[in-house]
Amino acid sequence: MQSKEFFSLLENVRREKGFSSEMLIESIKEALTSAYKKKYGSPPLELCINTDEKEKKVQILVSKSVVEKVKNPGREISLEEAKKINKTTRIGDKIRVEIDPIDFSRIAASTGKYVMMQQIIEKEKELIYKEFKKREGEIISGTMRYQGDRFILIDLGKVEGILPEKEQLPGKKYKQGERIKGYILRVNREPKGPRIIISQTHPNFLRRLFEIEVPEIKEKIVKIRQIKRDPGKRAKIVVESKDEKIDPVGSCVGLRGSRIKAILRELEGERIDIIRYDKDPRVFIKNSLKPAEIKEVKINEAEKKAKVIVSDDQLSIAIGSNGENVKLAAKLTGWQIDIRSIGEVEKETNFLKSLPGIGEKTLQSLKEAGFLTVKDILREGTKGLCKIKGIGPKMAEKIVKKTKEIAS
Repeated sequence: MQSKEFFSLLENVRREKGFSSEMLIESIKEALTSAYKKKYGSPPLELCINTDEKEKKVQILVSKSVVEKVKNPGREISLEEAKKINKTTRIGDKIRVEIDPIDFSRIAASTGKYVMMQQIIEKEKELIYKEFKKREGEIISGTMRYQGDRFILIDLGKVEGILPEKEQLPGKKYKQGERIKGYILRVNREPKGPRIIISQTHPNFLRRLFEIEVPEIKEKIVKIRQIKRDPGKRAKIVVESKDEKIDPVGSCVGLRGSRIKAILRELEGERIDIIRYDKDPRVFIKNSLKPAEIKEVKINEAEKKAKVIVSDDQLSIAIGSNGENVKLAAKLTGWQIDIRSIGEVEKETNFLKSLPGIGEKTLQSLKEAGFLTVKDILREGTKGLCKIKGIGPKMAEKIVKKTKEIAS
């Protein structure tokens, strides 16, 4: 059967939907099988489609059993008719017979067309799913289409993305029609089509933004070691350079802040602290508390505790609004961080001097061991004090007792 229209249809669908010829032929085969079943009451034993694009020919063949008396014309053929195709055919043989789909009834043809369209729709869903599944973990851009109570729909072209409430930047006012960038969190296969979940709060959203804006990160000269975020408020990103000549912090900031400004525009004013990594935990903790200026860091490596001293005017900066700065620093470093101002330390150091049996050497030992405040003594108790050189059990008990009296 010659059919220019058939190949023209194949080419149009292939161009519009991005399907391969093999995929389309398979859809047509399933449609014809369904139409065949609709007409004859049962599917063919075997159905195949041969195409010749050069000659614009299509041949549809079904396999039939050769019998003396035909009961099921959809699956059987008489010996007389079979010999017209192949003279050597015998009863019981299987023979391929060419059919013309035009011979199908109108209802059967309609069923076949419906099945084919359904096949194309399902294959299109699968192609879109596979395309976006490969892009999990990437940044995508789309247009806000609709805002519900707990989600936003984003037009991504072939499909819509979903930005759930918990993945939205807190306090941001989203406007219909605006361009939105997000991180493809996951892609799920669902009956209605792929469900693409987008996030603007995930740490990797910030990571991908830096990879886009900072060539040194993309080229792996500068490495992002960690990211901790309090979305919409503050984020801390730890970086290090593989090349001593390249400043990792400066690379991320850019000339006159050009790179970091581009990132901040996507985050609605979320503060970003870029922190240089250091193997020395004292230096790393100090860096992690940016933008506060740190005077001193004392650490207890065994318990991973750090005591940080700042000037009085830097205390609120080091702690941050609702403690967000110190909380993020603690998550980033893995250390328990206790911040004290110089004024607080001096006040409580005077208290320590008034304790029974405390001389200058013992006082210095207490400071070096991290016992800088009343809270430190009460928290560590007599066992902690006994670990300090020059303080025995009796003195430790006296110190704790006196501390409790004053603290109460």
